[in-house]
Amino acid sequence: MIIPALTDSHIARSTQRLLEQFGFQIDNVDARLGSGVPDRIVADLARKENRVLISGDKIFANGRQYPPSAYAGIIVIRVKPLTAGNMNRVLRRFLLQSALTDYRGLLVIITATKIRIIR
Repeated sequence: MIIPALTDSHIARSTQRLLEQFGFQIDNVDARLGSGVPDRIVADLARKENRVLISGDKIFANGRQYPPSAYAGIIVIRVKPLTAGNMNRVLRRFLLQSALTDYRGLLVIITATKIRIIR
């Protein structure tokens, strides 16, 4: 199954390739609109194009500002430091353990020690 997704500037190229290995069809906001795009524009683009929004920016974990029910899904990767290696490690763990194929209405927060799925 192909899962359309939009990554923001926090998501490294190697992380995008990892996501593609697990069935995500990645579009990167920097490649489309340039760097420095405001969060609201990123979120609106993901919503309008029915893509899972994937970010390392904790603002997207704010369910009041970005309610999961309004999106095809939101995945937030919260690791410190926010490096490609750290992101790839926790994301790979999540993707190998998860049976999710439909992220609609879900907020998935992935940290170094846990995974939270919020509806």
